[in-house]
Amino acid sequence: MKLDKDSISKYKLTEEELKLTMSSYIPQTLKANEFFLKEGEVCKYIAVVTKGILRAYFFDDFANEITTEFYPEDSLIISFDSFNNQIPSKENIRAIEDSELMVISFEKQKELYQLVPAWNQICKDLADTVSCEMIERTRLFQTMTATERYNDFCKKHPDILQRVTLGCIASYVTLRSDAYCLI
Repeated sequence: MKLDKDSISKYKLTEEELKLTMSSYIPQTLKANEFFLKEGEVCKYIAVVTKGILRAYFFDDFANEITTEFYPEDSLIISFDSFNNQIPSKENIRAIEDSELMVISFEKQKELYQLVPAWNQICKDLADTVSCEMIERTRLFQTMTATERYNDFCKKHPDILQRVTLGCIASYVTLRSDAYCLI
């Protein structure tokens, strides 16, 4: 999911609302392999990636890392259930390479809802987009083989393909680790 100035412009924020929004975000840097969020922690921040790439993952019952999302530039990073309900996260979100983020806290986000009414619609639309992406991903799992999902991923995300390990991509498309060396 991309979040950039063009996608926000359709909400016609006033200059004051835009300044208030921008001042609510603070810069954060993460080194490669540093965590944005660890499993078991409550997600207190959401962020937009300005440079770098992160990934979300969890461990299955056999201690295998299962990648659930990649966050390249202009992506919104959020652990929805943990952030919205302020409960412990079931996933890790970790930088793959040195990354720069613009971060907003849970409390500041709630303030923005009050001070900039358009943010209620922006966040609803973002949630709808994520929901549609999840439905599409579920459809792909139901209608494509792992190899087809891998090929589809390569076609849709050549930028990510060049920046992450094949193992991360294989776990994202649920291609067995003993099979991805054959692709």
